[in-house]
Amino acid sequence: MLPFDNWKFWAESLLAPRALLQRKYEAFKILLEYDSQALDFIADLEELFYGKTLADRMQVNCSYKQLAQAVYGMIGELQQMHPYRFRELLEEVKRIDSMAQGVVALPVPDSGTPYTVPLAAAGECPQLAGGKAANLGRVHGLGHVEALPGFVVTANAFQAYLDYNNLREAVNKRLCHMEVGNVRLLSSLTLELQELLLNGEVPPGVAGEIERGLGIYLDGTGRLAVRSSALAEDSEISFAGQYASELDVHPDDVLEAYKRVLAGKYCPRAVSYRISNGLTDDDTAMAVLIVPMIDARSSGVVYSMDPDCLSRDSVGIYGVSGLGGSLVDGSVVPVKASLHRGKEPRLVSECAFDRAALPDERMLIQLAKCGLKLEEQFGCPQDMEWAVDKDGQFHILQTRPLQQEADGQSVAHVPIAAMPIIENLERAAGGAGCGEIYFARSGEEIARIPEGAIVVTPALKPALLTFATKINGVLSVAGSRASHFGSVAREMGIPVLVGDVLDRFEPGQLVTVDGMSGAVYSGCVEEVLTRNCCDRQVSPRVLDLYADMVSPLVHLNLVDPQDENFSPSGCKSMHDLVRYCHEMAVQEMFSLIDKRGLGMGNSKRLATSLPLVVYLIDLERGLDSGVEQKKEIQPDDVRSVPMQAFWQGLADERVVWPEEMTHVDWEDFDRMSAGILSKDSKLLASYGLLAEDYLHLLVRFGYHFSEVDSLCGDISGQNYIKFRFKGGGAGFDNRVLRLEFIRKALDHYGFEIEIHGDTLQAFSSRLDSTATSRQLTVLGYLMAVTRMMDMRLDNAGQVEAELKKFISAVEGIDV
Repeated sequence: MLPFDNWKFWAESLLAPRALLQRKYEAFKILLEYDSQALDFIADLEELFYGKTLADRMQVNCSYKQLAQAVYGMIGELQQMHPYRFRELLEEVKRIDSMAQGVVALPVPDSGTPYTVPLAAAGECPQLAGGKAANLGRVHGLGHVEALPGFVVTANAFQAYLDYNNLREAVNKRLCHMEVGNVRLLSSLTLELQELLLNGEVPPGVAGEIERGLGIYLDGTGRLAVRSSALAEDSEISFAGQYASELDVHPDDVLEAYKRVLAGKYCPRAVSYRISNGLTDDDTAMAVLIVPMIDARSSGVVYSMDPDCLSRDSVGIYGVSGLGGSLVDGSVVPVKASLHRGKEPRLVSECAFDRAALPDERMLIQLAKCGLKLEEQFGCPQDMEWAVDKDGQFHILQTRPLQQEADGQSVAHVPIAAMPIIENLERAAGGAGCGEIYFARSGEEIARIPEGAIVVTPALKPALLTFATKINGVLSVAGSRASHFGSVAREMGIPVLVGDVLDRFEPGQLVTVDGMSGAVYSGCVEEVLTRNCCDRQVSPRVLDLYADMVSPLVHLNLVDPQDENFSPSGCKSMHDLVRYCHEMAVQEMFSLIDKRGLGMGNSKRLATSLPLVVYLIDLERGLDSGVEQKKEIQPDDVRSVPMQAFWQGLADERVVWPEEMTHVDWEDFDRMSAGILSKDSKLLASYGLLAEDYLHLLVRFGYHFSEVDSLCGDISGQNYIKFRFKGGGAGFDNRVLRLEFIRKALDHYGFEIEIHGDTLQAFSSRLDSTATSRQLTVLGYLMAVTRMMDMRLDNAGQVEAELKKFISAVEGIDV
């Protein structure tokens, strides 16, 4: 800060104090706008970090950039209010900003060579080849003659594709706005990304490597399968059915097929699945596998440990005629053979099989042996895709870890007293769920699946994957365990049953789906839900993704303004800086008057019986004339229309304000209980800035504060109320219950409400002065009755009871 600015500030404070106060007020108002923005971004980040919102990781970068801009803005305005006092603050924000950027920054992806690797070597470089190709590479390395030849276009080539077409900024811009819960926006943004990739050109270096690969690793003339092999695919996170494959591709069309597979990375269900599993966009960079196309006589999957067999002593082989697309997309019911696990697998005698869909017994045993050998070599049960060609030779198309239900889902059987509506359905995924029946026959109906539904559908369509987080259970006419949806459902604990279900239920009918026994019950059957309990919390990977970001970005360390660490050097996070700047700005609005030697002459303490310390500054006709020399004023001296209305509710005589909070243990709270326990504290006082038609008021109650900003005058189009409520001294669940009460109450009286984390914001506008005053009175009364409510609320029933009592009481206020 230049010395001239300091001199100007001190000269103005001596010679033009009113102008300085006005300038401070204007800077303060701008600072409050930055403060509001910053708290919004912090709340958005908290919802990401704690799994309340499932969004792309890039949203953190975008939100943090805006948060940092708001914090720098607050510091700039704070320095406008006092150039000398806060000169050290800029260095502290640079320190914290640097630390925050260190954890927020994403690694720079590698777009250098190699752009292709032989499939036989892919097992040695999964970071280049992706999961599917790496697994097949390991199959090669283990000596399986059934493995296909081919090569992989690496994940580095995908990054080179983005760079060559200048797509990275466009991709990141759209990733910033992707949220799993916003299906319409997600669909729109992913469509834009697919179009961007399809309209690009394959870099010459990548195209040349692909052409060479066709000649070196394949014969260069036969038809091809061009398949996805994203970095995280076919690992402990299966990505079953999420990405595209191009089949029966002519070698001349391989570059266009390659582009289509890259674009498939951004289909809505794949993006939703990736985000829900805590993976970044670069974590799933798309490698592409190019292998010969198999002219299949039959194809299917081998489960080396059949999940449908509770004793886990069988190999399950599912098959269909021709290619296996209809099997894995859930559109047909496959033929199944079960073989007993062992060194020499044997066909279960009761199992009949269709020779058009499954090979003969000799080949079935060979498939089972291969699956068991892969299980031994990979160290876990395998889900192996296979095909038998026209010459009777079988090929391994891919293998991945078998997705299985949690162990607890297949143990002790608890007797169920209720009689099922329908039973003996085929189990595609275990678990249990209760909800209302919803028929999803069309894509449009699938897009409208409500939260917590039991979906009845003709087939286990891949489109269901996009909405899996909403679904409590699925009843399908066609499909099986071998479908992609069945695989994902097992990961997520969604029960899926297959059978004759389409005409057995009514829309809205409440049922329980038992994925353990293959039955459906009327109503919510507690025994089923308890026995098959499947925890569907946010994936730990999501929380792990953000674990290092909480401390430097959103964690609040500065809780007590009187603590010696409440200083620029005590700030450890961006949230601390926001709190510090806001607190210092509030103090600065009062310290100016005191430093001028006028004591509190122009700042008036409001005389009140309430256990609050409130100081008011009159900006313009907010107080009656004749009070200029008073240090303490009465409520009747207030001329501000919005302050009068608000105070009427806050000071309602029916509200009890005890002087001593003996019913609550305040031992850890009393040093920060602003305006309640320390009635003489000026630093922790509540404050108000008044004009005849304007009010800005911050009222502090212990660990939480409420802020009201309102214009209430003769022009209805300009009138508004902004309200913010944050914090509390009780546990998070109790604070959430109080927020729910406040939300319901304000909604009842016409406010628009948003909740982020433990922050509630409400807004109302364009009402006449009478209606606006009425809302301000309601708001004042609401703040009075909720000041300690978080300490006593334990359940939703109490919220409803308190709401009825509140509405009844408000009706008795005469405005």
